[in-house]
Amino acid sequence: MGLFDFFGKSGKQRERERAAELARNEDLEVYSGMRVEVTTDDGRMFLAAELTDLRGDRARLIPRIDGSLLTKGDGPVPVTIRGFSSKENRAVVMKARIRLSPSGSWQAERLALVKRGDNRASVRVSVDTDGFLSFEGLQEPCRVVNMSTGGVCVGTPVRHNVGEKLTLWLTLPVRSGTLTLPCQILRINERRHGYFEYGCKFLEMPEEQENRLTRSIFELHGQNQ
Repeated sequence: MGLFDFFGKSGKQRERERAAELARNEDLEVYSGMRVEVTTDDGRMFLAAELTDLRGDRARLIPRIDGSLLTKGDGPVPVTIRGFSSKENRAVVMKARIRLSPSGSWQAERLALVKRGDNRASVRVSVDTDGFLSFEGLQEPCRVVNMSTGGVCVGTPVRHNVGEKLTLWLTLPVRSGTLTLPCQILRINERRHGYFEYGCKFLEMPEEQENRLTRSIFELHGQNQ
């Protein structure tokens, strides 16, 4: 090991790395206004929020659902922030540290882009409960395998095609109770004799219904911890 390696990085190296980091964060402002989910490093869902006032590597998080679901903790908390950028039409994953400011708002600091791609933008939780699918005026029983704020996996003996639009009806063991969720089949996850499992995305819904869905996912996630 050389003398340079022994004593660590030089000042110039640190400056170059910092400049590279700032360059990576220059385009983060495009995500201002994006709806996000925040999870702690141990996998707990912290809050669902809107990412606003994004400047450099700092932003504000405005909670979208009941604040009683939040775990405030002490001091800055390292988190992962996931969202879907409608401007870029892809999922976004960032790392940050968040804290509760004296004014009572959540502040994100040291924001850093981790990746952008076609991966899921939402945390998925196991559900394993019965529901119903409505399609072309008919109802069919289904099994809800797992779901997130962005989509759901359902199993049914009925054959459907990718692209079909359905409505999912289910009652969850949480405060939000019964949900009616419009969705569209994106893929067939599994085929076997007399059974099909479909990966679906949720379609646009009223804000009140969307908030109830988000609250349900948070409560289900808490039950699974």
